[in-house]
Amino acid sequence: MLKNLAGLWRHRALFQVLVARELKARYRGSVLGFFWSLLNPLLMLAVYAFVFAVIFQARGPSTSPYALFLFTGLLPWNWLSSALTDAASSLTTHGALLRKILFPAEVLPLVAVAAQGLHFVFAVPVLLAGLVLGSLGVFGTSVPIGWPLVQALPLLVLEGVFLAGVGLFLAALTVHFRDVKDLLSTALSLWFFATPILYALSDVKQERVRALLVLNPAAPLFDAWRDALFYCRWIEPSRWGILLAISGVAFLMGYALFDRLRDSYAEVV
Repeated sequence: MLKNLAGLWRHRALFQVLVARELKARYRGSVLGFFWSLLNPLLMLAVYAFVFAVIFQARGPSTSPYALFLFTGLLPWNWLSSALTDAASSLTTHGALLRKILFPAEVLPLVAVAAQGLHFVFAVPVLLAGLVLGSLGVFGTSVPIGWPLVQALPLLVLEGVFLAGVGLFLAALTVHFRDVKDLLSTALSLWFFATPILYALSDVKQERVRALLVLNPAAPLFDAWRDALFYCRWIEPSRWGILLAISGVAFLMGYALFDRLRDSYAEVV
């Protein structure tokens, strides 16, 4: 495993080229180009601000203003769902490349995670602008803003490692079981509602339900995103340890399966 990981570093130039190609391919023929990475989250924030501030009533003090509360959960979720969808099909989509060029196959799912991660980073200015406006009370209820926002950097890394592991796992399975790609959309829908995006875990009153939701490996991560961005409070060291363990285990398990099935990829795709 260590030898293969070292091979990834030797092929870092290829990784960068593929990420750049992925981004250019997405916006090829688009008039606004990369500006869509800013415009999409901006439109998303405007829509949710209107819907939940004008049409619907506030959901409670812990989630108010709800538009901003929802936005701080949706952005990292968009990264998760898009990255896993692209990573799952990365080997089958680029099968010709695997057969023609000698390079570590894990580059392809990792490129999918990194490319979608850059879209998340491009949306951060919109998120920060929303938080600044929220601190001024533009959305109705004022939200705090301060130094705890810097926790977004390690959370970005931890989510990237987590997605890399799950992405490698799904990519390896999809090569041999093409149904995985079709099942993934349904699984992501269920996962979405089991993750604290539309709600805060602390607001779930039923103890049994909350205990089940906590078992969701993404729940601690999204709870941490909410604490860092929306509530602007420091995350306890013990919770950082949990996040590090979840991300590390996900990566090691995903990479172990991917590495075990490595020799079959060129033949099957």
